[in-house]
Amino acid sequence: QLPTVTDDGIVCVTGGGSGTTTIVRPRTGGYDVQTIHVGACPHDPLLTPDGKRVFVPCAGDGNVVSIDLEDGTILGRYPVGDGPSHLALHPDGTRLYSANTFDGTLSCLSVEGDLLAHEASGSWAHQPAISPDGRFVYVANFLDDTISVFDTKRMEKIATLKTDPYPHGLDMSPDGRWVVATGFSSDHLRVYDAVTQTQIARIEVGRGSSHIAFLPDQGTAYVTCSVDDHLARLDLA
Repeated sequence: QLPTVTDDGIVCVTGGGSGTTTIVRPRTGGYDVQTIHVGACPHDPLLTPDGKRVFVPCAGDGNVVSIDLEDGTILGRYPVGDGPSHLALHPDGTRLYSANTFDGTLSCLSVEGDLLAHEASGSWAHQPAISPDGRFVYVANFLDDTISVFDTKRMEKIATLKTDPYPHGLDMSPDGRWVVATGFSSDHLRVYDAVTQTQIARIEVGRGSSHIAFLPDQGTAYVTCSVDDHLARLDLA
């Protein structure tokens, strides 16, 4: 599940049931494939911008595992909270943010593995997103139907935004203008102004809205609606 790819074409994919991460490296005439045991229930891997390292949150044992992509060496196992599932990397590359589903928290740690903060977010905190300027972290709380907004300097919750039921997807436009939260258990999603931290639109897209992708024009987004089996195209402007 949840593959990710470096600019050099190295693929990382987790095996939630097997407790593994597989690294696929392109080689002349084929591929080099390496499967590494990382821990219980690994979920969404996160690459560093230089493509040299991958961080894997293991929801079943509360660790984030750091792996060297060149040779598959495990560089560290960092405790963060109960049920880490998705990660966000600060734009300056020094800090990681882990949404921990089972205890409803957000953890901040250095890329070297030092736990810097651990704060309550909401029931089933699952999906984090960080603003391009690094000032704010947003966390979708699945069972609260909310988004928590944290100031990254103080790691203090500064706002709570209401979502449609089960905000499965949470994404920020690349220009930092909009935050979009889907509502898997409704037929609507919501759009928020990232400057004022307020809702600006509630849009009907279809049942089972899950994840969002933005086009380079910054004003268009596509949303997958996995119950209705279609894509919805949004004109954000």
